Amino acid sequence: MYECHQVQTDIVQQLNYLNCIPSSDPTSEIHRQATLKLEVVAQQWHLSFCNLMKAQRDYVQSLTGWLCLSLFEVCNKPVQRTVQDSAIYSLCDDWQCAITNAHDKVASEGIKSFLAVIHAVIEKQAEEQKQKKRAESAFKEHEKKVLELRALECKFGPHLMSESDLRKNPVAKAEDEKAMYEKSISATRLVTLNSLQMGLPRVFQALTGFANVCTQTFDADDHNNMKLILPQ
Repeated sequence: MYECHQVQTDIVQQLNYLNCIPSSDPTSEIHRQATLKLEVVAQQWHLSFCNLMKAQRDYVQSLTGWLCLSLFEVCNKPVQRTVQDSAIYSLCDDWQCAITNAHDKVASEGIKSFLAVIHAVIEKQAEEQKQKKRAESAFKEHEKKVLELRALECKFGPHLMSESDLRKNPVAKAEDEKAMYEKSISATRLVTLNSLQMGLPRVFQALTGFANVCTQTFDADDHNNMKLILPQ
């Protein structure tokens, strides 16, 4: 697990070399669905990680308790101990201490932070979609007014609009909504890139650190106790 997360950390750090290239291309439906799917996968990831740690703790606690009863406290009377018995119990006890003291909360919070990053991107994409609908609605209103104006011109002749009327003209409103939509597209791109550049390295760094501590702890316990367990 440590080696996998280390490789993942190296890969996601390459995101720092990406730049947000200006583009008028809106967020596509495929991108929106992919982001929503990523959120679901990250939620499952967080839940699975928490369940794994709980299962590990419950298992080793039960195993250590069973060994304690089986090896040393049968019928409330001490039974004959061997070096191997003591070593097996010591190994499980060390394992339980390692699991109990594992800094899994840091890794868990790292995944939760990444979830928050994904959610921020989803919200930005939703804002862009709303602005798109407002812009489309404004242009439809503009087209409607144009048709009405042409009908009036045909009936009564050309009609000159005052400057005040011009500012209230649906054309101006439509252009404003279009400009806001284009800004929303750029903002979505920027938030997406910045969020991934910060969020992905952090979550994998947290998981790499957690896996590294676990690896060192388990390797040390295994090395120390296997000498006692194996017959000489």
